[in-house]
Amino acid sequence: MTDVVLTGVPRSGTTLTCALLNKLPDTVALHEPMQGMDHGDPTDPRDVSGRVERFFDEQRASLLTGGRALSRNIDGVVPDNPFGDELSAKGVRRQLDSQGEILVDKELSADFTLVIKHTHLFAWMLESLVDTFPIYAIVRNPLATVASWRSVSTRIRSGHSPAERAVPELKAKMDLLDDDLDRQLCLLGWFWDQFTRHLPERSIIRYEDLIATNGRALSVIRPEAERFDEPLENRNSNRLYDLGEMQQIGKRLLQSDGAYWTWYPKESVGTLLNELDR
Repeated sequence: MTDVVLTGVPRSGTTLTCALLNKLPDTVALHEPMQGMDHGDPTDPRDVSGRVERFFDEQRASLLTGGRALSRNIDGVVPDNPFGDELSAKGVRRQLDSQGEILVDKELSADFTLVIKHTHLFAWMLESLVDTFPIYAIVRNPLATVASWRSVSTRIRSGHSPAERAVPELKAKMDLLDDDLDRQLCLLGWFWDQFTRHLPERSIIRYEDLIATNGRALSVIRPEAERFDEPLENRNSNRLYDLGEMQQIGKRLLQSDGAYWTWYPKESVGTLLNELDR
């Protein structure tokens, strides 16, 4: 039996990762199924990890007995992207997925691999979970990440995260910031601090590597992914991202300090800006 925790920076390809993993035999990946539930006392690691373990057990039992599990989905399927490809009249991408039950119509062994993905939730839980589960995090070029945040219709657009409710230190920092971009950069730094403090290097998967290898970068999670040859598109220069905003974000990023520079040299921001300006 293998229970895998998947997290990452929001809008980094974590949902795409779930969709890809669901193509593999004897594997089920659920997209943010614990949303809205009681996650326990954030000051008590045993309570937090215990609730996550019980949730894994419940979903595993439900899948084995009836082929059903909780997951955010679009028309009963875990999507590769929960947001639309067009901007609304308000200039944002509409969220298309919703919480519900999905039917998994494939054969599963008693010890199948169950992957559960949450970005905000599992990021703040990391310290409580690392001794219990194998954990992987998906990350992305910091400029493209923040540009994507500013394109979607969720609270992260204004630089807020559900993690603020569970992490007093993060909330205290965010409360001192009035500017949306300042909050987003603070939040980006917090995510990266969590991953670099609690996860080994091999457990951090770059979105760009996931795309460039046509999905094979996920073989660190499931060896069977080594056979992937999926037609994937790098969306770091997505036409939905505002060029003027990206230039502003890039300038502020380059003036910032953050653990993201360990994985993405500052030249990567300049390179992406040059690609957009062509």
